[in-house]
Amino acid sequence: MTTSGEEDKLVQNARTMEFQQLDLNSNVTFPSTKYSFPEELNVKITKKPIVVCDPSAIGVCALGMVCLMLCMSSFGATSSSVVLQAPWVIVLSGFLMLIAGIVDAFRRNIFGAVVFVMYATFWLALGGAQFATHFGSEDDVEGGAQHSGAAVFGYIIFNFSCILVTLSLNKILFYIMVAIEFVLIFLTLELLEGTTSWPTGLFLLITSLLSFYYCFANLINHLAGGELIWLGKPIFLWSSKLQKK
Repeated sequence: MTTSGEEDKLVQNARTMEFQQLDLNSNVTFPSTKYSFPEELNVKITKKPIVVCDPSAIGVCALGMVCLMLCMSSFGATSSSVVLQAPWVIVLSGFLMLIAGIVDAFRRNIFGAVVFVMYATFWLALGGAQFATHFGSEDDVEGGAQHSGAAVFGYIIFNFSCILVTLSLNKILFYIMVAIEFVLIFLTLELLEGTTSWPTGLFLLITSLLSFYYCFANLINHLAGGELIWLGKPIFLWSSKLQKK
């Protein structure tokens, strides 16, 4: 025989054991009785996505601006003074492309983040090297050109991988990356072998014109909500290669 006090303890212990098995996303259910939490306790946590604009137009426009400035210098139309060029190189292509890369990283666009950040560091380092060699000795100038040539050669390899990626994006980005590849090749020869600068200037001009076209098309197409200005369909889809496996 059990007393009423002992029965109350048994009932309380049973309800405690059953309460530990509750699913808080549903109603509280005991074997014989159904309970509901107040609506104030049924809180659903939702995450609002951070909406940011596509920064590719900013980064590519900055590329077009600095390429136009450098190509004019290569053709002799403007001053080739390093002190005058370096601030434009650092601010336009360095900082603006770095901002575009960070924004693309927030948007989880891995291609845009990698390309913009890598080329931002390229222009920042190149501008810094120009300043360092300008105020250094003759040995610093020669050694700086060799170091810059070796770094640019490394970017030739990196840019080739970018060319393969842009095959699945659009034709204009593919053309821009191909033009950049030729810029890097001729720039490497210019720094290491002392070749003439006009081939580099020619492909800098091509890169600049394609970059301005892409920036204009990107802005118009975003405003129109579709492809109003031609950018071209992907040449090759890497996802189709994956589906065949």
